Amino acid sequence: MNIFTRFLQDERGFVLSAETVLLGTVGVIGATVGLGAVAESVNDELTEVAMAFRSLDQSYKVEGSSRCGAWVAGSQFTQTPVEQSLKELAAEIDAAKAKAKADEKPDEMKKDKDGDPPPPKKTKPNKKKNKDPDEDDSV
Repeated sequence: MNIFTRFLQDERGFVLSAETVLLGTVGVIGATVGLGAVAESVNDELTEVAMAFRSLDQSYKVEGSSRCGAWVAGSQFTQTPVEQSLKELAAEIDAAKAKAKADEKPDEMKKDKDGDPPPPKKTKPNKKKNKDPDEDDSV
């Protein structure tokens, strides 16, 4: 019985558990914000890598040849100019970012100027199209 009363009067663990909850909450919030920053940084770096790859000129030309009555056809590829290609890529990236922002907050766009969502649309009751004029609705 003496051990049980000492256990009930002991408050040392209470402060430790409150501190643990507080530190855990701060840690989770910090990790969430940190992961968001990491995701944005990785996306920016991959955008720069895409721009670097697009800046490379990959045009080539291989001449055909003929020897001893046999011949091999040549091949050629001419890439679009780098400036034009980079402009197209930048436009695609901007469109993707705009779409992501629009998908992120669809409810805010639907709100009116007071900040309230629009009222539900009123629907008309369904009426019978081919109603018999002799038929009586009252029962």
